[in-house]
Amino acid sequence: VIPEGTHYNPYFMSGVSLKMPKPLSDGQVTYDDGAPQTIDQYSRDVSAFLAWAAEPHMEDRKKTGFRVLVFLLLFGALVYLTKRKVWEGVAH
Repeated sequence: VIPEGTHYNPYFMSGVSLKMPKPLSDGQVTYDDGAPQTIDQYSRDVSAFLAWAAEPHMEDRKKTGFRVLVFLLLFGALVYLTKRKVWEGVAH
């Protein structure tokens, strides 16, 4: 039996109820784009926000990494073509 004013929590070790209610429930937030108003959607939104807040410079790092890869590809091609040009007259 869960006492009045408490909420069920199967993970609480010293009992099955707590005074703290669930932090999220269905229908708390409305979305303009018609996204579902479910606890699953809310938790996905919170997780995405926390991931973004944890790495504020991630987008800049990805752009820089892409530019570095393009540079390395072009530089590698230039080195290969230079090597072929330098060694084309040498008998093997």
